[in-house]
Amino acid sequence: MVLFMLQTSGVSDSLLIPSTRILEPSCGQGEFVIAIAKELCLKLKSLDSKKLVKAERFKYLVAAYDISNDSIEIAKTKTYQILKSVFEDSDAAMLVAQWYKNDDFLLIETKSLYTHVIGNPPYVRIENIPAELLTAYRSKFFTMIERADLYVAFFEKSLSLLEEKGVLSFICTDRWTKNSYGSSLRNYVAASYQLDLFVDMYGQNAFQSDVLTYPAITQISKRKHVQTLIIHNPTITVDFSNLVARSLAGDKVTFEGKNIRKDVVNGAKPWTFGSFGELALIKRLEQEFPLIEDTNCQIFIGAATGNNKVYMVDNKLDIEPSRRLPMVEAKDISSGILIDSGLFIINTYDDNGVIDLDDFPKLKAYLEVHSKALKSRHVAKNNPVTWFRTIDRVHPSRVSAEKLLIPDIKSQLTVVYDNGEYHPNNTIYYVTSNSWSLKALQAVLISGLGQLFVEIYSTKISGGNLRFQAQHLRRIRLPLWESVPDDLRDRLEDAAVDKNVAAAKELVFDLYNFTEKERQVLGC
Repeated sequence: MVLFMLQTSGVSDSLLIPSTRILEPSCGQGEFVIAIAKELCLKLKSLDSKKLVKAERFKYLVAAYDISNDSIEIAKTKTYQILKSVFEDSDAAMLVAQWYKNDDFLLIETKSLYTHVIGNPPYVRIENIPAELLTAYRSKFFTMIERADLYVAFFEKSLSLLEEKGVLSFICTDRWTKNSYGSSLRNYVAASYQLDLFVDMYGQNAFQSDVLTYPAITQISKRKHVQTLIIHNPTITVDFSNLVARSLAGDKVTFEGKNIRKDVVNGAKPWTFGSFGELALIKRLEQEFPLIEDTNCQIFIGAATGNNKVYMVDNKLDIEPSRRLPMVEAKDISSGILIDSGLFIINTYDDNGVIDLDDFPKLKAYLEVHSKALKSRHVAKNNPVTWFRTIDRVHPSRVSAEKLLIPDIKSQLTVVYDNGEYHPNNTIYYVTSNSWSLKALQAVLISGLGQLFVEIYSTKISGGNLRFQAQHLRRIRLPLWESVPDDLRDRLEDAAVDKNVAAAKELVFDLYNFTEKERQVLGC
């Protein structure tokens, strides 16, 4: 993948051009720089002896940053061993000393511009960044909104350091391309850059450490947007890399999986990479039907506790009955059928907010046994007086509400009906409605339509799973209930009760007035 990125970004062909400047903003142990050094040495060895180039010429070829001095030293040693195959030892040492920089790339001040930026920016969740440092990052980078992970800032700063027509190529999680926290970065790209190339690597482990995500190769250049080359899960070879590089250079070459689009980047909107038929269907439905939450449907996430081992209990625990509610979690509905686990969620709230724990001596005694663990939670540190409360408020009224339960992480959309018996925990999203029959809505969702919307707007994570989060479910389009004919209402409900997906699919075709081509998109 490293060699593919060097080839398609133009780094390989630019190494002997005096004006080339390459940035690696988070080099780790030097994988990309080592590959650059190898490519450079091969090119120099192929030159005629009369054209040998002095090391001084490459002094500013690479700027590679990392916050770990240990990683920098390892990278220097490996790179030095390669460079000394064509340079004097002292020159090789001079180059690695100049190329590698032990510093925080995000915090350094630099006016340098680069022809190329390449690398694998760090995937660091905001929970793992010290608060003071996170504040500093957020103050410098406007794209770090909501729960944006650290790599978003690396994109922003690296793009800002590109020369005109410069090229950035990162291998990184693709979550920002669709999630809400990536909207600011997407808008930034749309304003001044072109998305040259997007290669999804679903099913391939490109990271040195295990993370709950798949990578994508994203190549962006500083020029007016024209078109994007999209490639899905390729087998990367030298020949394939050359074909992709030629295609990006404007040559008319063909290869399996080649897909060129002009409409991927559109302001802050999510980047969608589905087939032409899928995107055309989604576009029509978005033009003709309201969002699901504009049809008097509501989407919620279940309650997060901060310590499920303490707050999820069985009926053998002797606490006040009013302080526990029957609960359901994702594993209870993974089969598509709701199986009662016999567990309850502890309710630390009443109508006025957090309870007075002294009013419930049995609950107090139980929670105090676990006080050390509970007080170590972030929510307890922020408000030590209410150290015993769950992160999210538990709503007894939602137990009795009729709802549709949807597991967060699954390869296929699973929708289970609850007639008003359980409180979901935070592994479940759930839908309620003041107008739609939830049985009829269940049929719409299981028809394949719900799956299509989420596949278009969600990114895949490990195991080939999707995230059925509120931000993705809210993209689904739905007719107003009053516009649905009575006979169609009844048949939708029957299809849900019978769990008849084929019947639900046919009814959805009628509900949304599918054409024959659109029927093919949902697999009919």
